[in-house]
Amino acid sequence: MKSPKPTTRRTFVKTSAKTAAAGLVFAQLPVFSNTHVLGQERIKLGLIGCGGRGTGAIFQALTASKSVQLVAMGDVFRHEINSSLQRVSKDFPDQVDVPKERQFLGLEAYKDVIAECDAVILATPPGFRPEHFEYAVTSNKHVFMEKPLAVDSPGYRKVIETGRLAEQKKLNVVVGLQFRYEIAMNEMVNKIHNGELGEILSTDVYYNVGKATVHPRKPGQTELEYQISNWHYFNWLWGGQLAGQTIHQIDVINWVKQDYPVKASGMGGRAMLKGPDHGEIFDHHYVEFEYADGTKLHVQCRQMDNCDNRMGFNIQGTVGRADERFQFMDNKGNVLWRYRDRDDPSSSQIEQDVFIGAIQGTHPYVNNTNYGAESTMTTILGRMAIESGKVIAIDKAKTSNLSIVPNPITWDMNMPNAPLEDGNYSIPGPGKEVL
Repeated sequence: MKSPKPTTRRTFVKTSAKTAAAGLVFAQLPVFSNTHVLGQERIKLGLIGCGGRGTGAIFQALTASKSVQLVAMGDVFRHEINSSLQRVSKDFPDQVDVPKERQFLGLEAYKDVIAECDAVILATPPGFRPEHFEYAVTSNKHVFMEKPLAVDSPGYRKVIETGRLAEQKKLNVVVGLQFRYEIAMNEMVNKIHNGELGEILSTDVYYNVGKATVHPRKPGQTELEYQISNWHYFNWLWGGQLAGQTIHQIDVINWVKQDYPVKASGMGGRAMLKGPDHGEIFDHHYVEFEYADGTKLHVQCRQMDNCDNRMGFNIQGTVGRADERFQFMDNKGNVLWRYRDRDDPSSSQIEQDVFIGAIQGTHPYVNNTNYGAESTMTTILGRMAIESGKVIAIDKAKTSNLSIVPNPITWDMNMPNAPLEDGNYSIPGPGKEVL
C-alpha cells in the first residue's frame, strides 16, 4: 500500500476550498467541510427571475446544502419558470417543491415569492433590483442578489439604505460579484496589498465581447414585454455594458485600490448596433476614472461581433504588473509569480456556500451590500460621464435625482422611451443630456 501524501497547507486549502469565505486574505480563508455546508436547519429558498443566471444560482444554492429546498419561483414570463423548474427538478428531485400554486407570474410576483421563503435569490434585470431588495429585507428575508444592484443614482441610494437595514436586522446579503470569492483573485489581491507590485501607478480594464441575442417582436406584445425580453438593449433595465458586464473587472480594481473613483470622463456611441432591434444602448465605451490619490482607471468595453475579444485587466505598479491570468510580471516581461492551482471550485459555487452557511450559522454573518453598491455606482458614474460628455464628480452623481426607471410600471403603460415614429429609439447624445 502506498503511503498517503502528507497534508500541506496548499493541499488542505485545495480540498477544503469549496466553502472558502471570499473577501478575506488567502492565508486566512476559513473553511468548513469539503462536502459543502454543514447544518440541518431547513432553508426555504425562493427564486425571482428564472433566466440563466437565476437558474445557475439555484443549482449552486441547492448544491451548497441538502437542507436547502426551493419552494417558490417568480418571473414575468411563464416559459422562464417552466424551463428553470424542469432543469432544477431533474438534478435535485428531493430539494425542489414548487407546485403550481407557488409558481408566480407577473410584475408583482416577487412579493408572493418572498412571502413563501426564508431566503431569496434576486436575478431579474437590475432595473428592478432596488425595489425587490427593499421588499425582501423589510420582509426579514436573507438575500442573494445579482449585480449590478441599480441602474441610476436613486436606485443606488435605496440599495445603500436597504443594506443598512439588513445590517441592523442581521440578514445575510451576498452579491454576485464572484471575483471577490475567487481563491486565486484573493491571493493575488492580498499580494498586491502587501506591496509586491510596489506602488500602483495606473490600471486598465477590458470587456470586449459580441452583441447580445435579439428576441424579435411578437404579435400583440406590449412595448414593456418587448423591452424586458431584450433587457440587454435598454439602459433602464440593464444599466448599459459598464454596469451589466464590465462591473466585474471594475470591482476588482476598486478592491485593489481599496477605494472608489471620485470623478470620471468618457466617450462612447453606436457603431454596429443600428435600427429598432437594438434598443438604445451604446455598443462601445471608454471611461477615464480618477481616484482620490490621482491614479487613473482606464476602461474600454464594446459589444461588436467578429472583433477580438478580451475580458480582463492590467494593474501597473512600480515593481511590475498583474493581469487577469493571476500572474505578476516585472517591467521586462519576466514572470515574478503565477497562481497555479487550476482545480479550484467555481467562485459562483463558493459564494452560495458562504450565503447558505451564513444563514445556517456555520459561517459568520455576511453583508456584501456596500461594495456591491459602490462598484455599481462607479458604473453609473461612468455612464453619466459618457452620455453627458462632461467630467462628472462622484458627489454630483450620487446626489442626482435623475431616475431612468419608469414608475409605476404596468404591462400596458406608455413607455417613456418608446420608439420614435421611424421605429428607432432615441439614443443618448453627449453634449445635450441633462443629469
